Amino acid sequence: MLTGIDDVEWASMGHAYTESATDVPDLLRGLASDDPAERDIALDGMYGAVHHQGDVYDSTVACIPFLFELTAMEGLADRAAIVHLLCSIAGEEEPDPEEIGGLFEDEEEDAAFVRPFLDAWTGVRERADAFLRLLADPDAEVRAAAAEALAHVHPDPVRVFGVLRDRLSRERDSGALCALAGAIGTLGVRHAESMGAEAGPVLRELVMSGDSGPEVRLAGLARLASCAPESLPHDTAEIALAVMRLAYERKASGAPATEPEPERPRTNTMVSYLRELKAGHDASIDADVADDLLTELHHALGDRADLRYALLLGQLRSPDRGQRMAAVRMAGALMTGWRVPDEEPLIALAQQLRDPELRLNKAVLHELRYLAPIARVVADDVAAYVEGWADSGRREGDTGLGWSATALGKAAEVLTLQGDERIVNALKSILGRLDPPEDIVRWLAAFGPEAGPELGPVLHERLAGLDPADRSVTLHRILDGIGVLTPLDSLPFVLTLLRASHTDEATQRHALKALARYGPAAAEATPLLRELVTDAALSDLNRLEAAAALWAVTGDAEAVLPALRAGLKSDGWYDRHLAVRLIGSLGPAAGPLIPDLRAGERGVEEAIALWKVTGEADEALPTFLRRWTADPTARPKIAACLAEMGTAAAPALPLVRAELASPRRHRTDNSSMTAGASVNMRGDVTSDEELLRDCRRIVAEPGAVSD
Repeated sequence: MLTGIDDVEWASMGHAYTESATDVPDLLRGLASDDPAERDIALDGMYGAVHHQGDVYDSTVACIPFLFELTAMEGLADRAAIVHLLCSIAGEEEPDPEEIGGLFEDEEEDAAFVRPFLDAWTGVRERADAFLRLLADPDAEVRAAAAEALAHVHPDPVRVFGVLRDRLSRERDSGALCALAGAIGTLGVRHAESMGAEAGPVLRELVMSGDSGPEVRLAGLARLASCAPESLPHDTAEIALAVMRLAYERKASGAPATEPEPERPRTNTMVSYLRELKAGHDASIDADVADDLLTELHHALGDRADLRYALLLGQLRSPDRGQRMAAVRMAGALMTGWRVPDEEPLIALAQQLRDPELRLNKAVLHELRYLAPIARVVADDVAAYVEGWADSGRREGDTGLGWSATALGKAAEVLTLQGDERIVNALKSILGRLDPPEDIVRWLAAFGPEAGPELGPVLHERLAGLDPADRSVTLHRILDGIGVLTPLDSLPFVLTLLRASHTDEATQRHALKALARYGPAAAEATPLLRELVTDAALSDLNRLEAAAALWAVTGDAEAVLPALRAGLKSDGWYDRHLAVRLIGSLGPAAGPLIPDLRAGERGVEEAIALWKVTGEADEALPTFLRRWTADPTARPKIAACLAEMGTAAAPALPLVRAELASPRRHRTDNSSMTAGASVNMRGDVTSDEELLRDCRRIVAEPGAVSD
């Protein structure tokens, strides 16, 4: 075993933690141990030191022959993990010295750092035929790992494709078949020109075969969607949902999807920790292998929103709570990243609130918070959940994360963000007794000025009851809320804060923002604001905030122009951003600053400000057209401006029409982002809905030309 291991000069090599790799032979021998705990410790050491965070050292390269020898030892446990380790050492693709290097100024030192990565890539590929032999190994996990390895590191993909295709008819293990489908799909994507067309029929046959199990058919669909979407069956959604029903029936019968893994001793290793973490997570959500595969299918389908929403509806209506839990997570990713075709998905999501399982309820409410701008159709369901809570006698223990993390806290936020009057009494209690929400401005803005008489006094009492020396986050959030509701009784308190010599910069800034929202109603603040705009002791940012407040209160452009001109020259990005935005709010009154605006960098904000000041669309349009594609996040601001331009916005019509036809929300409209990359993102639905509204205004403009 491990022939020649003692002949290697390990002492002359190093790894992440030492310049002498004399501990590596013991790690390699540990991988061959009969003791599962010792194998875990050895594997942890390989990833923790010899292949630390993906790095490759000379000792890593020296391990490659011995790791291959271990994979060939039939009967040795955990060989699949060794195959995965070898693939990780090789890397996903041939290393680029320029990308890896550059860490050291000395060229020789830098080349020495890069060399092991190149040698590891070559060393694994030269021995990759060994993985072909493992396709017939008695251990199904080894067979699965070998299939994945061949697709990633074997130098002859055409040969590998043929071997994997032939293996499909002989493989009987579900996990290994899924791996074969995955490997064929990977080859079809990586080598689309040479074998993309071949992969489609192979995977389609696997999907359509009545002999394939649920997991295998789902794996085939996911890979088919990735490498040959044109070969997807027209009834892809129906097939996937039928497979999920089979998975549920199997689970309901008590039959496991896979053979249960033997119990292993717990070790103080990352390997053991991650294994337990995954097992605990799967158990907590009642996860099934098919659930993970369906998630993969969602990601692979990408912009096929028609199929994805059909899948989502089927998941949300499943009798299997575990499938519905998985569907809730997917609902959030899908509806915040891809535009919703109708109300049905939202209704199906909200219906999960009728389930007695608290975790499911909270997961739904968590997603509805992001979807609040389009979720008015389910407001009654959320309100019924709140009203039914007290009657049900349900209790929720301390989450340790505050009231906003509870089910009722989440439900209150959903209704508040919709400006639902049924939550006003509860909101009065929240604002009067609890920590103000971080997003208090958005909460209160949802109700509009009409909420001032009811909610304004509550915040006024909180403000009046604070210690005069208080400079906490609570004070800042209350000031932000005061700025939305503008209760006149609170104005003296705001002015007192601005006059106090001990007021810190952050509190001063929140007070100035609140004051600006009062507008002319805060006329008594004019003398103080005129002082602050020219006060050299203030930070540049706070002088700009004072200028914004003075303009809002008095409309005196001449008094604020010097502060805005200084803001344009500031080194601070946010200072300049605020100055540009304020210049735009002045409109033609900011005419003297046009040369300063033109002299600086021309971004979207500057282009908007120039148009608002000059009224000349031709100067702003080139920037708008360029940045629309280059920076999707800027589209809502651009569209709002284009909507005000009228027929002058005609050159942007092709982009606007393409936006209205796109299935993606603008924040996920990035060519470098895969469908799966956005699964943990939650796009800004509010700004996207505003973008769509303005785009519709633009194309509806009388006299709009066709593209």
